[in-house]
Amino acid sequence: MACVDPAGKGDTAAREEQAEALVRLIERVWPGDEGLVVCGDFNVLPDSATFRILARLGLADLVTGNGLVDTRTSYYLKEGRYADYMLVTPGLNIAKFEVVAAPEVSDHRALLLDIM
Repeated sequence: MACVDPAGKGDTAAREEQAEALVRLIERVWPGDEGLVVCGDFNVLPDSATFRILARLGLADLVTGNGLVDTRTSYYLKEGRYADYMLVTPGLNIAKFEVVAAPEVSDHRALLLDIM
C-alpha cells in the first residue's frame, strides 16, 4: 500500500531522474569495492522509487530498515514524519545507528552513524 503524499513528497518523473543522476554520480566516484554511505534530506516517502533506484548499487536504508518511523522533531508540525535517510551497502561494519532525539535544533533529527 502506498503512503499518503503529504506536502508533495510523492514520486514524480523529476524525482526519479534525480535519483538516476545520483546513481550516475556515485558510479563515477565510487570504486564499488568498499563501503558506501549515502545520506540526507531526500524529502520522499519510504515507498519512493528513489530507494528502488539506489538499491541497484546495493544500498539499503537504515531508517526504515530498522523500523523507525520519524526523522522529524517537534518543530515539524505537518504529516509525513520522514525526510531524512541513511543508506549503506552490505558489509559496512556498523557499530551504531541512531536517529537523535535531543537536542532539537531543527525540524530534522540528526542521523548518527558510527562505523568501525
